[in-house]
Amino acid sequence: MAPYHIRDRRLLVAWVRGAVAGRSGPFPTRRAGIGSSNGACALAFDRSGRRLTVQQNPSRPLLWALVFGVLVAGCREDGAVPESQVAARVNGEDVSVHQVQAVLARQPRLLATAGEASAQRVLEALIDQEVASQAAREQGLASDPLVIQSKHATERELLARAHHDRIAAKAGGSTSDEIDRYYDSRPGLFAQRRLYVLQETAIEASDAQIKEAKAIALRSRGADELVRALKEAGFRPASRQFVQAAEDLPMVLLEPLASAEPGQSRLFPQAGGARIFTIIYAHAAPVDRRTAAPAITEFLLAERKRQLVADEMKRLRQAAQVSYGGTFARSAASAPLAGPSASVPR
Repeated sequence: MAPYHIRDRRLLVAWVRGAVAGRSGPFPTRRAGIGSSNGACALAFDRSGRRLTVQQNPSRPLLWALVFGVLVAGCREDGAVPESQVAARVNGEDVSVHQVQAVLARQPRLLATAGEASAQRVLEALIDQEVASQAAREQGLASDPLVIQSKHATERELLARAHHDRIAAKAGGSTSDEIDRYYDSRPGLFAQRRLYVLQETAIEASDAQIKEAKAIALRSRGADELVRALKEAGFRPASRQFVQAAEDLPMVLLEPLASAEPGQSRLFPQAGGARIFTIIYAHAAPVDRRTAAPAITEFLLAERKRQLVADEMKRLRQAAQVSYGGTFARSAASAPLAGPSASVPR
């Protein structure tokens, strides 16, 4: 999630205080920086900053749900649909109630936001899709190589997802002790949670220069002093200020910042230079265990599911006979196996 950029420092501080007081503002729901590595879920607070929930990130928009509804909607093999299950008929072709239900099942947010109108909205989208697909068949596009390739790719992805879902369903729940350990292991996110006004200062530097910049960051007291010292040392700093709650920060940033006080800075190396984060203002906004427990439970369950799928994929890859061809054969030996992408703070 992108941070909130505000230039007026007084406005930054006012927003932090307003969030603590429970006033909703113009900002969207904040998403946690402790989600699973593949982005499947994340802990998040609502607009008031008081209620902790788990947000599931949809892997596809409504279009993908429509594809799913069309391909796996439980129609009979002969294509006939019982009259009681016909939602609409398009040029003699049936769109079934099961297809509508399949889409809604893949899009719970649509049902929550649109209510009773969601089914009609999905049906109209399926009708549009059916009209377009009929026109495509009339034009002979069903035998187009790109269409055939896409159909095979979609089927492969659906089967892979079904396998993942079956493996993930074996995940068990969390015990009270596991919830306690998770809560206690992340004080900066829960018991010592804070709302931050930060200044990010980016510099270009070599490895040797980063050591000098780190020393400057540690001894500087305040953002202005930091920027002035960096300029005097020959750096060209570029700064911005923004507001972040603890759960918005990647853990690689949160852990060092949680132990810092206003005016202190922490340096994080990156390719070609470094970024320095200075705490302008920090307001305590702790979350007790009782408030956090339901979301932690759901989050740990999602992590268990992710780990089960990762272990199963590792087992399948090790058992599979994979041979590379062409240019891929030359690079396969040195390339690592594909895995979850590393989270890089932005």
